[in-house]
Amino acid sequence: MIRLVLLALLALPATARAACFGPGEALFHCTTNGGKKAVDICRQGEVVIYRFGPATGVAEMLLVQPAAAVGMTPWPGVGRVFWEEVTFDNDRYSYTVHHATDRMDASPVTDGGVTVAKDGAALATIGCDAGSVSEGDFYPVYLAKEAAGQVWCLDTQSWAHGCN
Repeated sequence: MIRLVLLALLALPATARAACFGPGEALFHCTTNGGKKAVDICRQGEVVIYRFGPATGVAEMLLVQPAAAVGMTPWPGVGRVFWEEVTFDNDRYSYTVHHATDRMDASPVTDGGVTVAKDGAALATIGCDAGSVSEGDFYPVYLAKEAAGQVWCLDTQSWAHGCN
């Protein structure tokens, strides 16, 4: 099923905004490198999509994974900065997309970026262009993980099929 979705997605042109390939839900979008590249996170039902590459045209990287397989760290609910992150694993590499907003700022601006790691060691951090983050909301991934039977365990700060 996932392969069919991936093949269908690859056949579609990517746009500068988080188009989400049709019926998908945009969760995150930003540009990098002065608008030359874009990062998009979308959700289509139980599938979450990571796209990185030119702001228009074919993606350099497109990962399609079930929500249950995507790492997601929710905001703990305290502090002045609201933040969340999602992680997509691809063999020995991981791509962690984050966003953060200062809730106390009278004119808040959301920032974000992507950290690329290999075997758990950070290789690069790509920051979003100032003011380019839109759609910053990973809560739908949280809901999809719960629908898949996972529970966020506060004590361990991890997802499981039940907390001890």
